[in-house]
Amino acid sequence: MESQSSARCEPKLIIKPKDALETERRQAAARQVLLSLGELPPARLLCFFDSQDCWAFKDETMGFGKANRGLSGPIKKPTDLQNWPWDVIECIYPSLHDNKAAFDFVIYLHNSTCEDPIAMTMTFAHELQHFIQWGIMRAAFQANEGFRGRRLESGTGFDSHELPIEKDARIVAKRIAIRIHGREAVDHYIARNIANPVNDGDSRNWRFIDGLDVSKPYDVEVETKLFGDKLESHLSRPL
Repeated sequence: MESQSSARCEPKLIIKPKDALETERRQAAARQVLLSLGELPPARLLCFFDSQDCWAFKDETMGFGKANRGLSGPIKKPTDLQNWPWDVIECIYPSLHDNKAAFDFVIYLHNSTCEDPIAMTMTFAHELQHFIQWGIMRAAFQANEGFRGRRLESGTGFDSHELPIEKDARIVAKRIAIRIHGREAVDHYIARNIANPVNDGDSRNWRFIDGLDVSKPYDVEVETKLFGDKLESHLSRPL
C-alpha cells in the first residue's frame, strides 16, 4: 500500500456556482491548465474558485491589496486561515471536533479573476507553480518566503515579483497562457493591464511580466542562492 506522502493525489476543484454554463466553463478551463502543467507533487491540493471576491485579501492594510487576483499556500494550522472565506475553511477543516486538515496546500482565485479567461489561466497556473515549488523544491520555497519577510521587516527595496519563486511562477503562467490562448491574445491582455494598472505596484508587475522570455529555462534553486547572496550583501552594508 502506498503511503499518503507518496500516493498520487488528484487536485480537488471546488467551483462556486455563478450559473451552470459559467461553472462548467471554469471547470473546463481549470482542467486545461492542470493538463498543461502535467504531473503534480503527491500532496492533497484544494483549488477553490470563488463566486465573489474576498474583501479581506484585497484590503490594503490587512490583506494583499487591490491588485490581488489569487493566492496559495501550505496548510499549517487553523489560525493561519482566520481571514479566509468560511467556505474555504470548512473544506480544509471539515470536522469541528479536531484540527486535522483535509488538504496540504490550498489555491484560491477571486470571482473577478475567473471572469476573464486569460486572467484565470495565468493566475491558476501561477499558483499551481507555487504548489510545485513547495512540493519538489521545499528549501528554495522556504528561503524565498524568508526573503519576503526580510523585505517587509527591513524595507529592502525590491518588489515581490523579483523573488525567484515569483519570477518562476510568472514565467510558467505566461508560457501556459500562450499555449492555451495564443501569444497575440496574451500580449493584448498584458498590454491592457499595463495601460490600466490597479496601482503602481501592479504596473511594475505587468511590465516585468511583459519582459519575461518564456522560451529560456529558469533554475529556481540556483537563482534563489544568487538572490540570497545579493540580499545578504545589501543588508550588510552600513547605513
